[in-house]
Amino acid sequence: MTTTKRLRGLTALLEDAVDQGASAVERVHRATAARPFDVLEHVPPIAPAARGVRLVHDATVTGVYEAIRQINHLVGATLALTLDVVERASEASENEKR
Repeated sequence: MTTTKRLRGLTALLEDAVDQGASAVERVHRATAARPFDVLEHVPPIAPAARGVRLVHDATVTGVYEAIRQINHLVGATLALTLDVVERASEASENEKR
């Protein structure tokens, strides 16, 4: 197996790990935050405010973890392109030696 193929495999593995890790942490984050919101939403004087804060919180959490996943995919695509360039340059260099 060539070094480039190994690097491609490592890149794919890392990209998947970050993607799955971010999703797992997001689920834990939401579940942990839900507990106090559930309690606060049952206290009549502050329930409307708690619901509003929860909406903002949940939207922010969704946006942040989605941004992490999108940046991760962008980094993966950039690395794939970089490996393509390196591989082509290596092939061109080998062809020149012949």
